[in-house]
Amino acid sequence: MKSLAKRLILLIITALFLYLVLRKVEPAKLWQALTQVYWPLLLPVVLVYLAGFIPRAQKWRIILGRIKPVGLGDCLGYILVGCAANSLLPARLGELVRAFICGRREQVPATSVLSTIVLERVLEVLSLLVLLCVAVWLTGRGELYRLALVGLALCLGLMAGLFWLQRRPGWVLKLTALLPWEGLRERAQGWLTTFVQGLAVVKSPSRLAAIIALGWAVYLIEGAAYWLLAYAFDLQVTYPQVLFVLCFIFVGMTIPSTVGNIGPLQYFCVLGLGYFGVDSSQALIYSVFINALMYLTVPLGLVYLHAYGATLGGLRSRFGAGKGAAPSLEE
Repeated sequence: MKSLAKRLILLIITALFLYLVLRKVEPAKLWQALTQVYWPLLLPVVLVYLAGFIPRAQKWRIILGRIKPVGLGDCLGYILVGCAANSLLPARLGELVRAFICGRREQVPATSVLSTIVLERVLEVLSLLVLLCVAVWLTGRGELYRLALVGLALCLGLMAGLFWLQRRPGWVLKLTALLPWEGLRERAQGWLTTFVQGLAVVKSPSRLAAIIALGWAVYLIEGAAYWLLAYAFDLQVTYPQVLFVLCFIFVGMTIPSTVGNIGPLQYFCVLGLGYFGVDSSQALIYSVFINALMYLTVPLGLVYLHAYGATLGGLRSRFGAGKGAAPSLEE
């Protein structure tokens, strides 16, 4: 019953965002947008997009190295498995899948791995908000500048909280003593301990700077792929404007939906491009191709998943995408 309700909620979210997009679309312009695509440029788009996974893997490798040194190739494999899971499983379960597969294969607690992914995401948001502030300034969208600064301030506050938690975990561990059930109390203490261990990377300013720099490299490369795609569609947008749209797309990717971010991604992509006068029909087709780019990681992720001795069906059962099972990182 819970599984059915969860699926229904995700379906409603997807349908709502698709409705908000499709109500502004003219079918004739959809076909016209497809006829204007310069297809030979799609291969460079794919190559540039996939190249962005190399600095992404190196960035996570630095964070994960405080728990256990892991090779760049393995980090890349775990990330691709997570991306494939995000595309094939609902509710963006890819991060849990990545933590589980990495923890099992590297023989480290999956909760520790998950803490590195949480930190990675926080630093990604920080990098993205800085990028948004720059993009807002370069594109002249001054009405969004204050909003971007507020988001940046919130993210810096979250970073400060993580610094504090890493240096003074005892305060938080004491709060777990207030939990009424002993079993729950012990699990919370164990999870917090391993989580704090995963935050050890924030102790090193040089490592932290390298992680943030690699995060910007990821977004700049991904932005280059999106700009090439926009050029192939003959969209009259500049590279800074595409970086602005990239920030909007990231917002859409954080919203749970059925599979592959379908719905929220389309809405926020169309919304972002709309600031620069791009027709909704053109923007919708463009967003569909961005979805297709993301699905390129699926076959690569499934190859790694098979090599790691796991199956998509097994992951569905473990993480509650199948018969209503509760998500679990434990073996």
